[in-house]
Amino acid sequence: MNVSSKTTGNDAISQMISRVVEKFDTDKDGKLSANEFGTFLSGLLGNGLTAATGTGQAARVSPEPGGKGEFRHMLAGFDFNKIEDPIHQTMKYKAARIFQNYSPTPDNMGAVIADLKTQGISATQLGMDKIDFNDGFGPIDVIQGAHAGGGIAWQWLPQNLA
Repeated sequence: MNVSSKTTGNDAISQMISRVVEKFDTDKDGKLSANEFGTFLSGLLGNGLTAATGTGQAARVSPEPGGKGEFRHMLAGFDFNKIEDPIHQTMKYKAARIFQNYSPTPDNMGAVIADLKTQGISATQLGMDKIDFNDGFGPIDVIQGAHAGGGIAWQWLPQNLA
């Protein structure tokens, strides 16, 4: 089995495939061998793709503003063009610029909250995977499939959908 990083089209799935191949292609031949794909799959099924890092948690990466964080591929429902464009200053995209630097696990919520506060954002953690940005919109569920030690992806799911 070989999955190639050479995809056609410019859609989100092609971009995701390219990022997966780039991250897990250990011999850098532009393809995922059966073993490399197995590593990807083990991480995906076992603990939210953190197996490849070896730690389960991400150290804070210090990208340039609008840069691409190590866990950018684990942002679900975010427009990457808006993340990169500093004109987009909604709370969702301010938070995404920080989320992309951490694996989406409840263990990293404290560091994420600290980074948000460093950026001048009044954020309060609620429960395992929710943040209230104290902006009048209520809590946002920010980790898809959160469980002790893991999660699937960063997300933006408002909880006050009245």
